[in-house]
Amino acid sequence: MKLHPEDLLSFLAVAEEGGVARAADRLHCSQPTVSGRLQRLQLALGEALYLREGRGIRLSPAGESLLPLLRRLRADLQQIEDWVSQRQQQQEGQLRIAASSTVANYFLMEHLARFRARYPGIELRLQTGALALEDLDWHDWDLLFTEEAIVSGTLPAHLEQVPWREDELVAILPRQHPWARAGKKSASWAEILAQPIVWREPHSGIRRRVEAALSAAGLKPSYTVEVTGVEALREAVAAGLGIGFASVEALDKVRWPLASLRLEPPKGLFWTLYLVHPRAEYGSHALRAFLDLLLPQAGAQDSAKRTQAP
Repeated sequence: MKLHPEDLLSFLAVAEEGGVARAADRLHCSQPTVSGRLQRLQLALGEALYLREGRGIRLSPAGESLLPLLRRLRADLQQIEDWVSQRQQQQEGQLRIAASSTVANYFLMEHLARFRARYPGIELRLQTGALALEDLDWHDWDLLFTEEAIVSGTLPAHLEQVPWREDELVAILPRQHPWARAGKKSASWAEILAQPIVWREPHSGIRRRVEAALSAAGLKPSYTVEVTGVEALREAVAAGLGIGFASVEALDKVRWPLASLRLEPPKGLFWTLYLVHPRAEYGSHALRAFLDLLLPQAGAQDSAKRTQAP
């Protein structure tokens, strides 16, 4: 027969209080309820745990033997309750985030700093670099920031993808470049492709967005210089190896000593950054708190859904 924790803890209360009546007061329940639990426990055990002695009880050898085990059980359950409370209050937990270098360096850190200040008990684990989505183990991460939309149907059912923010991509070049000296503000693809180009690594979202725009225009670029990472791109362009492509917001934040040109004038070339996270019913308390900070409107909607859920 299965043992029930409330039966075990009721017996512990009876043993420590010396009787059913005082145990019922301690447990905030009726005497018949406590007596019923004791009967069920003794039936499951198959022998008596105590003997009645006047208005009190005297533990049997089986009851004496069980007592220290129950005290450990009570301590373990209290630890579990404390753990649950800490997680609900974001005092304990872990947030595992994967993001591309561009997203991590220029868009994400300020949000992580705000979250850390508000919830110092949450452990943050951040992996940055080019994301090879086909090689990712989705279960290793609570949140992924991507530089392009993931094809519908390729995500596991417990995950959802939402657009996070939009940014413009521009060509970057040294300030001493003739175009920069002439005050040129934009450039066509034909003009760009006539110049040497410094490309990011194949998994770069910026590179893929530029390649897609060129393909849509019926153009095919040449690949003469390829570097890995944002900093390597900056150094290569600054050294005069060619023209590169970067985010406008990133340029505004880091103040690189480079000039920029608008692409596809006059409309410009834009890209959308996405985030992938577990659906509301699968997310941790820490993740929900971070999404509330990152996406206040979406976080409020998720909270409302959770409140209305049966």
